[in-house]
This record gives sequence, structure tokens and C-alpha cells, in this order.
Amino acid sequence: MSLSSTLYLFFLLLVFFVYYLLPHRFRWVWLLLAGYFFYFTWQPFYLILLASSTTVAYGFGRLVKQFKSRFTLWLGIGLLLLPLLFFKYYAFLNQNLTHLLGFGGGVNPLPAWSPVVPIGISFYTFQAISYLVDIRRGYLKPERHFGYFATYLAFFPTLSAGPIERAKRVLTQLRTPQPFRYENAVAGLQLVAWGLFKKVVLANHISGLIDPVFVQPGAYSGPVLYLSLFLIPLQIFCDFSGYSDIALGSARMLGIRLMRNFDDRVYASPSRIEFWKGWHISLTSWFRDYIYFPLSKQLRSRNGLYLNLMIVYFLTGLWHGATWGYILWGLLNGLWLVAEHATKEQRQVFFRRIWPDLNAPLHRFLSILLAFHVGMFTGVFLRAPSIGATWSLLGGLFSKNRWHVTDLATLKPFLPVLMALGLMDLINRQLKNRELPELIASYGGFSRWSFYLIVCILILTFGRISDSPFFYYQF
Repeated sequence: MSLSSTLYLFFLLLVFFVYYLLPHRFRWVWLLLAGYFFYFTWQPFYLILLASSTTVAYGFGRLVKQFKSRFTLWLGIGLLLLPLLFFKYYAFLNQNLTHLLGFGGGVNPLPAWSPVVPIGISFYTFQAISYLVDIRRGYLKPERHFGYFATYLAFFPTLSAGPIERAKRVLTQLRTPQPFRYENAVAGLQLVAWGLFKKVVLANHISGLIDPVFVQPGAYSGPVLYLSLFLIPLQIFCDFSGYSDIALGSARMLGIRLMRNFDDRVYASPSRIEFWKGWHISLTSWFRDYIYFPLSKQLRSRNGLYLNLMIVYFLTGLWHGATWGYILWGLLNGLWLVAEHATKEQRQVFFRRIWPDLNAPLHRFLSILLAFHVGMFTGVFLRAPSIGATWSLLGGLFSKNRWHVTDLATLKPFLPVLMALGLMDLINRQLKNRELPELIASYGGFSRWSFYLIVCILILTFGRISDSPFFYYQF
């Protein structure tokens, strides 16, 4: 079941009420059953993969602590990665191997097969790997209670698309008795409602506007192509941050705090370096802690650090999916970050000649505009169904013939979405690194209930509450 579906809302309320009726010592059992049932509604057969990964991670966690050897750690990581590599990358490897051998006149010995990728496998696999590495580094003791550990990996708010939580944070909270607190229930529901607004009112409607453009870009004018590109990063933000808000809100209702996965106005970052500090924080921090930092211990020169960045963003693209479009998206982001780091001093000297104050509003606005458009043009590789569709869309955008005549009627559907995005940004501007429940609590009674009413009306009137999958379910 999708987190934006009516079925999930009923499921969440059922879990919530039974959870607080149970004594603390039985709550992990209820949460584990809820997690496995949640996964069962998606892909019943692949429950065996979740259970297998849980067993391997639990067992190797104790072995890593006992033997303190790198071999044990890497063996455990290898076993955890095997299902991910097979189900997510086998078809990609097979297709490219077929083309490569075909050019040389050879025949690919591997059978052609395109397995369905198990939902959430990238997320719970990375959680399991971080658990083993943290034990090896001495940051964490192995969890002795198999049930608590299984509940950590199968915690239903994070199971399908994160956040990629660290074991110490969640296991500590699962072991701590969580008494019912009215403020947690209210704050959780507020986050769920805000996430639903982002998903069903904004992301789903934006998707309905831009999906046809990707299918047939030649049928649309330049302004429509530009608006579609402009909305790509905003649609992905609304979709994925909407999911994260629902996940955080669901856990908050149970007294469990999850990490924030997005800065509130990450789409308005003045540089791509700042952008990646606030975008999908659980994934970027995972790559930082478990890939970039270990590599940087070996290569400490400036060029070595740039190479490490390229490796991290190559892996980031590959993590998103086994297509050349995702890989190219990752490499383009890596190249831009290397360019930003390498030219930082020169850019500051250049721009100070124009604006002595680099914090001037105009300079900041232009920086945001540039960073957003970089994300816009690289994001098309992430969002488009194929590289061919990407080139068709970009080719049409830069074609002079597409900008001569524009039918204004084709732009009208974009106006309500842009207005709704403006409402979201207005709220996000007021957050200023505060949590949404904290902001709402600062309102007076009339303003607070007006906010509830407006969001609920928008969800019920314009929302598409259905089992429509979130964008990051495919990863």
C-alpha cells in the first residue's frame, strides 16, 4: 500500500491505537507484524529477501564484533549486497553485455531475464550495511535481541523509501518505553497532512502535466517544454519530501523520531554544494560516512578528493537505478560539484568586483537561479523515461521554431500548480529550520485552524488520494 493511499491511513490509525494499548514489552512484536504486513501488501514473495537480509545482518553483526576482522565485515557486506545487485542490476548488466559481445561477434551466455526489483531493497540493504560498519568501527554494540533488530529493518514508515536510518538511533528508541503523548499524536498527524498535500495536490498534478510532454515532446511549444523542465525538480521534491513527511509523521505518532531527509527550501539553494547538503540527507550522509570519508583517508590531495567526489556521485546515480540516464545524472552532478569546489576562490574574486557584498539580494537571487537551472537540466536525466526522450526534449527546447508561436491555452493548466507551489514555499519560508509542528504551534487558534482547513480542503478537492506510487519507490 502506498503511503498516500486511504488504505494506509486506516492502517496507520490501527497500528497507532493498538500500539498504545499494548504493554511496552510487546510493542516490538506489533510493529514487526505491521512492517511485514505492510511489505506483504506490496510483494509477498519478496518478504523472504527482507527476512534473509535481517538474519544475515544480525548474525554478521555478532561475528564482526567477535572476530574484529575486515574479512568478516566484507563477507557480511557482500552477502547483503548480492540480492540488491542481482535484482536491481542483472538486467542492465545483461543488456550491455549482449551489446558488447554482439559487436565482437560473440554470444552472451547469460539468460535474458528482467526480475521485478523488490521495493525498498536499496534502503534496508544500506541500513543493514551501516549497522555492520558501525559495529566494526566501535560506534555500536551488536543488538542481542533479534526481534528489535528485525523491527528496525522492517519499520513500516521507512521500509519502502527511507529515510535510511542508523541502527543506534532507532534501536534506542524502540527499546525505550514511549508513553502516549498528545503532542506527538498531533505533530505526527500534521506532518502526515503536510506530506499528503505535497504528494497528492502538488506532485501528482505536476506529474500529470509533464508526463505527456516526455512521451511526445515534439508536440509542445518551447514555453511548455521550459515549464515542464522547470517543474521537474519541484515535482521530485514535492513527491519525495512529501513521502518523508508522511514517514516522519507516522513514526512521530508512535513516539519515534526519524531524521529529517530534506531542508525546507532546498530547491532555493544558492549553490549545488548547498543543495546536496539538504537533499535526501539520509542518502548523502550515508555516502559521506561510508564511501567518501574512507576514500579520503587514502587520497588526501585536492585531485584525490575530486576523484572521490566523482566516485560518490557515480555511485549515487547507480544507486538510483541501472540505466545510463541515472549514471549520467550522477556524473553530471559530480562534475558540477568538482567545478564549484575547484573555482571557489576565483569566483569569489570575480564576483566581488561586481558586488562587493556577496550576500547582496541580487547576487543571491542570481546564484539561486543558476543552481536551480543546473538542477533542472541535470534532473531531466533522472526524470525522463530514456536518454532518447531527454535529448528530444532538450532539442525541442533549444529549437527556434518552437518559440515563434505559443498557444496560451496550453499554459493555463500550469497556473494552479504554480500558485499551489507558491503556497508551499510561503509555508517553507516561515519554517526557518523549525519543524512544521513547531511553526503551527506558534500560530494563534484562528490561524492554526485556518491552516488545517485550507490544507484539508485542498487535499479533498484537488488531491488524488490513491495507490499512486511515490517516485522513489522505484529506487
